[in-house]
Amino acid sequence: MRKWFVLSTLVVGLLLVFASVALADNGPHQGDFNKTTDACAGCHRAHRGQAPKLLKETSQTALCFSCHGAAGTGADTNVEDGVYLNRASGGQYGSVGAGLRGGGFVNAIMDPDMDGTIASAPVTSKHDVDATGTMWGNGGVSGTANPGKANVNLRCGSCHNPHGTSGPEDAYRILRPKPLDSGAATDVLVPDEPTKDYTVSYQANGYRYVDYVTEVISQWCAQCHTRYLAADENDSGDAIFKYRHVTADNDRKCLACHVAHGTSAVMTGTYSGSVEWPDGAAGGGTNDSRLLHVNNRGTCVQCHPSP
Repeated sequence: MRKWFVLSTLVVGLLLVFASVALADNGPHQGDFNKTTDACAGCHRAHRGQAPKLLKETSQTALCFSCHGAAGTGADTNVEDGVYLNRASGGQYGSVGAGLRGGGFVNAIMDPDMDGTIASAPVTSKHDVDATGTMWGNGGVSGTANPGKANVNLRCGSCHNPHGTSGPEDAYRILRPKPLDSGAATDVLVPDEPTKDYTVSYQANGYRYVDYVTEVISQWCAQCHTRYLAADENDSGDAIFKYRHVTADNDRKCLACHVAHGTSAVMTGTYSGSVEWPDGAAGGGTNDSRLLHVNNRGTCVQCHPSP
């Protein structure tokens, strides 16, 4: 699968908590640590770290998945299988057994063909962690063709702050105000939701509810995918991203079409799987779903229904 780093949104947070200990939301990601905190030992080993930053696991991804993975026990959010469980905090932040809003890295529980059947299926595209790819659209408007920033190594900590957030407002899913390697000049705080809910729900017409975070999420995603943010459909002056769909309002934010971690949507139509990449490379066929949450280009019809 071609690596595709369209950072639409990072909708499912890293709810890292200690294995076998029932803790409330955000576990050791406390933001402010007291003078005798226990939290550090959840992730670090002072004299025998197995990865940089004195991590106790062999990589950052392995550490995150030790709580958030399929075999983890320390968090209700299983981001590998894209499912919310009842294994750490009592399942009070979503519907147990339901799909995560951001999909998953291996499987996703979704209804991409909108037939009313929500089921688990292997993902067809995802934000690849611990893999090198291109940050599509990164950088300023340019008359010279520039598809984005190449050779970016994306990790969980690129988007999420493992230590949590502190200050007057908490960030949604402990998203960093500025993703690592984004090159963004200013911070974007995505405010946390008043009542946390990690699971996806669907409307009567079959489309997902995406009202849980405002258009601020588009500004946050655009810190990496700079030229994907558009307030109008006029000529931007860019050689590649010349005319762009509006993404800078609440009805047309990134989350209206995309998930953050991985989707099981498929591109079975004549046109959908052949859409070229920003660098001109050919589309990848059936599995070239680009984090869309509906098969083919069904996301278009939710706003542009047939006459």
